[in-house]
Amino acid sequence: MDSLEQIKGDFRYWEKTKDLIDQLLDIILNYRQSGHPGGSRSKVHAFLVTVLSGAMRWDARDPGKRFADRFVLGAGHTVPLIYTSLAVFNEALRLKYERTGEKQFLSTQPGERILTWEDLLGFRHRGGLSGHAEASGKTLFLKFNTGPSGHGSPAAAGIAVALKRAGVDGSKVFIFEGEGGLTPGATHETANSAWGLALDNLYYMVDWNDYGIDDHKASDVVYGTPEDWFASHGWRVFGAENGSDWESLAQGMSAMMTSPNPDRAPSAMWFKTRKGRGYGKYDNASHGAAHPMNSDAFWQVKREFADKYGVEFMNMGGKAPADPASLKEEFRSNLKVVMDVLASDKALVDYLAERLVEIGDSVPEESKSFCLGKMGNPFSDERLYDFKNYPQDMWAEPGTKNSNRAALAQWGAWANAFGKKEYDRPLFIVSSADLSGSTNISGFASDYGETGATAGTRGSAPGRVSCCPRRLPSSPTPGFWRALRPLICQRIRKRSSKDSGEPRPPTVVSHTFSTVHSGSSVSWLRTVSIKPARYSGSPGIQDRRPPRTAGPTSGSSLPE
Repeated sequence: MDSLEQIKGDFRYWEKTKDLIDQLLDIILNYRQSGHPGGSRSKVHAFLVTVLSGAMRWDARDPGKRFADRFVLGAGHTVPLIYTSLAVFNEALRLKYERTGEKQFLSTQPGERILTWEDLLGFRHRGGLSGHAEASGKTLFLKFNTGPSGHGSPAAAGIAVALKRAGVDGSKVFIFEGEGGLTPGATHETANSAWGLALDNLYYMVDWNDYGIDDHKASDVVYGTPEDWFASHGWRVFGAENGSDWESLAQGMSAMMTSPNPDRAPSAMWFKTRKGRGYGKYDNASHGAAHPMNSDAFWQVKREFADKYGVEFMNMGGKAPADPASLKEEFRSNLKVVMDVLASDKALVDYLAERLVEIGDSVPEESKSFCLGKMGNPFSDERLYDFKNYPQDMWAEPGTKNSNRAALAQWGAWANAFGKKEYDRPLFIVSSADLSGSTNISGFASDYGETGATAGTRGSAPGRVSCCPRRLPSSPTPGFWRALRPLICQRIRKRSSKDSGEPRPPTVVSHTFSTVHSGSSVSWLRTVSIKPARYSGSPGIQDRRPPRTAGPTSGSSLPE
């Protein structure tokens, strides 16, 4: 990440870019009359700081770069933020290339994978841009499909685990979520797991606006602050008191990205916002409902932009045309008004295009520690899928009574033994609580027949294997194969509480089923959880918790 002094000069460009994104958001929701304005608007500042400050290494021209940082939109319903941001970024690159002819501003992607401002016309229409985040087509910037609350948390941790297992040093995972998405159990399990697995490459960005879809505040029913929610799980926590102020956000981001992290803890950064910032309706009212089409409230926000930049929207202040073709033409014309503001500002186009190229070029082409693919990609090996030629003893005789879970255990043992023998790596990492034996997913860590591949030492009872220290090995070693059974993780005793001098409590992996599928460059995790054993009065945790402070409310001083 660039220094604070370096990026302060960029604030003026970020401010105008934010204005463009805000207007595109409003316009697509107005003419579609569907989508989520509140959370999309409240995250704009923090998103721009993340992708333009250098904190996140990514390439707008090539979102599939193997060693780039990953982005997961935990709050998948706020995907209009991503669509409109990509539209602005890609248009800046296009304009710069059109003017200079320099190929560095060209995308490496085919046209069908480049999101343009014209694509915004298809928002929430069949064949167009989806209403929730999808890692496909024109939005490969996203690395997981998200929508339901908490759905992105285990995915982000899974990607972070996969990057660690692949030996990709320096690649980070950023996830954006609101506090509502922190309440599901999967998020708590992820917070436990991320600490237990030393995922110092995971960065959780929390839009703290104190509202979801309900009339009551989140703080009326959920205790605490982001400090409580993350620090109690061992995370490092940073914050920005004003999530709509560039300097406040940049300071928080800089502290998170540059401060020492010897304990290899995951990091979280909260930023206080007003849900619906600048939209004209706020808090839960702005969650999932746009202003009525072409209403006075909609045009009021457009008028402010028009006055600021000296432009005029089509049918300004008028009612929506009844004719569908006329309505679509008005939709297109008003999107173009916003994009013309970008096109007319050469300095902004130059800044965005050159900055995006600079950040894109910062993504390394190689990683010396990368350990996948040296023996090929096992998922391209047809033997893995050729069930007709699976070992004979994998099949039960007709009439035999057997359970599906037993078959899963048998197949899992074979698949990972196959991976060990042919590729010197596992194909799947599967973890569970003490039900691993009951569900038979412990089979993935079992030996299989004649291959002689040993996945781990059997324990005294199903699901009771002591292994998986917090500091996992960075390359496939015999110890790694033993770590395939993360069923009970004894935390390294020397990692003691600095405050109390007492050893920290042991942790156990605790979730019904979870899987990491590690391909040659992309991986995913369903869910994994590491829950602390019960203890009381640990000063090492308690003393780090700050006094409770009020969350952001409708009466806060944050800008509207």
